[in-house]
This record gives sequence, C-alpha cells and structure tokens, in this order.
Amino acid sequence: MKLITAVFNGVLVLLVALGVIDIFFTYETNRCSMTYMFEYPEFQKIQLPKKVSLLYPAYELHLYGEGVYMEESRNFSLTGIPVLFLPGNAGSYKQVRSIGSIALRKAENIDYRYHFDVFSVNFNEELVALYGGSLQKQTQFVHVCIKAILRLYKNQEFPPQSVILLGHSMGGLIARALFTLKSFKPQFINLIITQATPHVMPVLPIDYYITEFYALVNDYWNLNANRLQNTTILSVAGGFRDYQVRSGLTFLSSLNIKNSALSVVSTAIPRTWASTDHLSIVWCKELILATSRALFDLIDEDTRQITEDSDKRMAVLTHHFVRHPAKLYEASYETTIKISETSGWFFIKTSYWGLTVKNAYNETYFAFPLLNKRKTYNQFHCRSTFLFTYSWIFGCNDKDATKCLEIEDLSWRAELLPTAKAVTLTLEDFFNTSHFVLYLPATNNSKEKLQHILRYFRVK
Repeated sequence: MKLITAVFNGVLVLLVALGVIDIFFTYETNRCSMTYMFEYPEFQKIQLPKKVSLLYPAYELHLYGEGVYMEESRNFSLTGIPVLFLPGNAGSYKQVRSIGSIALRKAENIDYRYHFDVFSVNFNEELVALYGGSLQKQTQFVHVCIKAILRLYKNQEFPPQSVILLGHSMGGLIARALFTLKSFKPQFINLIITQATPHVMPVLPIDYYITEFYALVNDYWNLNANRLQNTTILSVAGGFRDYQVRSGLTFLSSLNIKNSALSVVSTAIPRTWASTDHLSIVWCKELILATSRALFDLIDEDTRQITEDSDKRMAVLTHHFVRHPAKLYEASYETTIKISETSGWFFIKTSYWGLTVKNAYNETYFAFPLLNKRKTYNQFHCRSTFLFTYSWIFGCNDKDATKCLEIEDLSWRAELLPTAKAVTLTLEDFFNTSHFVLYLPATNNSKEKLQHILRYFRVK
C-alpha cells in the first residue's frame, strides 16, 4: 500500500510540475494589436418602458457612437443595421467599443453607403458563470431589447427584421437561449457571432442553475435543428492563451446544425493568426477587423440589411474566418479578364522556377505552358510573398498566341497564409487550359523583396 501511495503522490506532483511549467514557461505572448477609438466614445442610454425598468432595474440598453455619428443619432432616427453586443461573466457593456469603433471607421471609408448601429446591454457585471440564477432573467431582458431596437426603425424605407447578436463568453450562450423563450420569434435573429463562449458545457459545473440552463439550451438546439437552419452562428475560440474557456468548449459540432454553424480558433483565422486571452478577444484588432469585414460583406445591396440568404452568410464567414483566397470576397469568383497587348510577357518552361523582385516598375505576366508537363506531373504549385489581396494567378486557353489576351481568374482557389499566399492546382481539372499565368504588379514603393516560387510535382 505504501508503494501505491508513493506512486500516486509522485504522479500528482509530476502533473502539478507540468502545469506550473506550462503556465510560467510556455505562455504565449500577446500578438494582438490594441483597438483604439479615433473620437470620444459615447454611450446613449435607451429609455425602455417603465414596466421593463421595474422588472429589470439593474439592466440597461445603450447605443454606442462617436463624433458626428452620435450627434446625428441623439433622437434615435437610425438608418443602419442593428448589432447588439452581449457581455459575458462580469463583463462591461463598454466592451462594445472595439467593434463599434472599427465598424464606424469602415462606414466612413465608404461614405456611409452602409453602416451599423451598435447597441450594448448592461448586465450590471453579474457573475453568471458562478451563479446561473440570473441567466434566464438576462435572456428575457435581451428579448425585450431586441423588440425595442427593431421599433426604432419602424419609419425606415427598408426596416430591419432582425438583429445581429455578438456575444462574449456567457453572452453567446444568452444569444442561443433566446430561442427557448415561448414568445420569441426566430426571425428576429439570422446571425450570431460568439467570442470565447463555452457552448458545450459550463467551465465550472458547480451550480445547479447553470447546468439546468445548459441542458435547456442545448437540448432545444438539438431537437429543433430544422427550425434553426435559417440562423447562422459563428463561434470563435481564443486558443492557447484563453485559460478560462478552453477551445474545446466553444465547438458547435455537438449541435445538430452543421449546415449553419461554424467553429474556429483565432490562431487559424486568416489575417488574424493570433491567440487571445479571455478578455482580449473583444478588443484584438486583427480579429475585430476580420469580423467587421465579414459584416460588411454580408450586406444585401437591395435591402441594405444583412442578407437573408443563409448560403451566402456561410460563404462570407468561411471566406473571412476559414479559408481566405487572398482576394476580396465576390459572390461569383470565376471571371474572364482582358489583358493589354503592351503588357510584358515571359514564358517559363522549367519545372521549378523562382523569382525575387524589389521595386518592379512595370506589371509583368509570367506564363507557364502545360502541354509538355501533363505526362510527367499532375500538380502545379505556386507561392508568392506579395500578400496584398488582388487577382494574381490565371488560366489561359489560347495555345497558339504569344500572349494571352483573355485570361480566367483562378485566384479564388488560393489560400492566404501568415507569410505567403499559395495555390495548388490539379492539372486534370484544367484540361482545356494551355498556360497558367502569374501576374506581378508594379511594386515601386515596396521596401521588401518579394519572392515567387513555382514548381510542378506528381502525387500518386
């Protein structure tokens, strides 16, 4: 017995030592940039009916804004797309500043052709992760807020019929819990984005109310999957640096809504590639920029609201959060482009080719003929360190001409990586293609050497 006890204690000591080493010596540094406000942030409280205020005296609803936008929104004559931020455990409603400010700056860049009205709920920083007795009350208050927000747009030409929900931590669970309310209309929400939300189970299942609330929400989503297919949900995990909510708890794979749900880790999100701790996920600039770009790409030009097409919503979210093709989002990727006859052309016939360039003053096209390569190789790979999002790899179907005057854009097949953008093409998929064409734009002001590598290879 003494030997067994000694072995057991030794294993415990080893596990504790490994935990200490993991925390103090393998801690990943914060690679997120801070999100700053360009103008003084303001939070305008929205007056709710007295009955609501008496029923929920500790909770509030606010509209976020800065500068001219807030001055024009004093009387709540809103014309944008409503977004509602739900803070998590002990979270502040002021955490909405990052997404609110970034979205406002992007709207300014496009002359307010589209813009978002960003709201935030004040839950009085309640500790709902430790005591779940307030979760149901918070859910009911959010339902009231959604109806109050939609009423603000009743005089608009195309009034929004739904609200985008952005939930941090337990706020993301509140967003899903709304659907369990008997009087809630599912069409009120067609997009939910959660940040570091433990969807699977509570981090500390020590409270009866929390476990019951989780069972209620997850059972509803599993049993009513068909009714929820029109609601797109994106779950973002913080990765290694989030010690409070491990990434496994944020995955939506356990729910029966695979066609309309997407789970990602911030370290794998294109143009983010950084782990976040539990709080920095709400202000990580790289992640907030990806979220803002996705929101603007989700806008329907006709209704000036978030698209009702669930397939498009998933396509946009996949573009920004899963696989970025190193170019701006387009509804239809395959396009034919005409080339000027004065452009510089070079034909490369080798099986392995590399080019390092700095300060290129003229745009150049490098064509790679495929006729003599098909018997030996079945794959074509190209990598470029020129990371700007533009069309850069094409296909040509003119076997006789010395220049391809019309080329097909294949850039949507590429993938943006942290240090390069790369594409791998299977030759049998391009039976009628005579050349692959690499486009190199003028890089007059480039301070770095840009490297381009191409090779053919065979995969059995």
